[in-house]
Parts: sequence; C-alpha cells; structure tokens
Amino acid sequence: MSPRPHVSPRIEKNLALRNGNACAYPKCGDALTFEAAHPEDESKVVGKVAHIAAASPGGPRYDASMTDAERSSIDNLIFLCGTHHDAIDNQLHFHTTQYLLGAKRNHEALVRRSVRTALGQIGFAELEAVCASLAGVSATPGSVQMPLDVNDKIELNGLGDDSRASISDGMALVGTVATYIDAMRNIDAGLGERLSARFKAAYFEAVGEGLDSDGIFDHLVWTAMEHHGATVNANRQAAALAVVVYLFERCEVFESAPGSTK
Repeated sequence: MSPRPHVSPRIEKNLALRNGNACAYPKCGDALTFEAAHPEDESKVVGKVAHIAAASPGGPRYDASMTDAERSSIDNLIFLCGTHHDAIDNQLHFHTTQYLLGAKRNHEALVRRSVRTALGQIGFAELEAVCASLAGVSATPGSVQMPLDVNDKIELNGLGDDSRASISDGMALVGTVATYIDAMRNIDAGLGERLSARFKAAYFEAVGEGLDSDGIFDHLVWTAMEHHGATVNANRQAAALAVVVYLFERCEVFESAPGSTK
C-alpha cells in the first residue's frame, strides 16, 4: 500500500483562505477558528481538512484513477467543522464526490462574493492595518519596479478563473492603495520598498514549495492577511487582496511562475 499523500501546511492555509473561516458544508457556516479570550493566548484553528476523494485505498470515495498529487491538491480538499468532517466520511451514500465538489464550489464562490462586497468598504484604516503589519515583517530590501502589463502577466502565468476574478476585483482599489502609500511617504518613506520586499519574499517561499500560479497567488493574499490578524474574514481578506493586487501590478515577480501554462 502506498503511503498517504501529504497535504502541505501551505495548501491548508490556502484552503482556509478560500473558505473564509467558515465550514463549507451546506447551511453550516460555523467558524473554524476559536478566538483567544486572553491577550497571551493564541487563537486556535478548529476546522478540519477533509479529502473529497480519499487519500489512500479503502478510504471514503477513493478514486484509483487519481494521482497522489491530485489527491493532495487543493481541488480535492474541503475545509469543515469537526461534526461535518466526521459525517461525510460515515454517510457515504449521501456524501458522494459530486455532492462534496458542489458544496466546495458553492461555498468558495460565496466567499469570493463576500470579499468583493467588502472591497467597497475598504479605506485607509483597513489598508494601514495590512501595510503596517506586512511591512513590519523582515525581508531583504527591494524596489518597486514597473513589470509587464497586468493582463499580460495573468496570461503568461496561466492563472485560473478564480485568481483572475480576484485580481479584477482588486484592481478597483489599486488607486486607493497607491494614494495611501504616497500619503505615507512623509511619515514612512520606505513603506513601499518594504512591502515590495515582503511580497517578493512570500512569492519565492511559495515557489520553493512547488505551488502552481494560483497557489502562489493565494499564498500572497494569505501572507498579507495573516500578519494583520488571526481570523479570516471578508474585510481582512478584501484589504489584503487590495494590497496584493497593487503589488502584483507593480513588482517584477510573477513574470513566469512555475506551473505556467505558457
């Protein structure tokens, strides 16, 4: 018997990002993070990652035609509360592969709509929280340079429909992020350069872990958000997305990411 395929922590974080901190089971939506009530405690992720098609032979919904890479990919994973995590692996006549794929697809689409709505509420206060935390993380100094046109960069890297939609949504706030960073130059002249450096460092972290272009983009949004707070929510995700799309447009990375189809 082959060993159970490993799901990397990076993939699990990207899955949590796509799920918006809520159980993906239809009509559940329970929070998947238990917030710390004491400042010296840390918030605890209580959600569980489940394989839609089992990771190993004999498991629920195992599909022998899949490769190990496909079994451990984000497309075959769903993020659930403990109750539904256990239920789907015991009530197999109802919880078919198609049912779970549909539940995953519908929930992630709902999260994207929530983030799109939240983008309309993002102002300087939200951007300040993301930029201050992200720029405060140490990274090798860099510079913001004008790269390829953003649409050319999307095409070159073969980004999927979800990443394309997120970038399109985030472009609506690129001007606001630019205005914020320009306004901060009198207070913190190196903010833009530190943001760029951290963005590049996160990019190469994801490249080093072998993520494809969409996984790299998710990782960048997660990186911008995780230093802003422990819990995934629409406002934090929207502010992080706005900053990442601003940097995506301006930084000379993502020119030809691993996994590119071109």
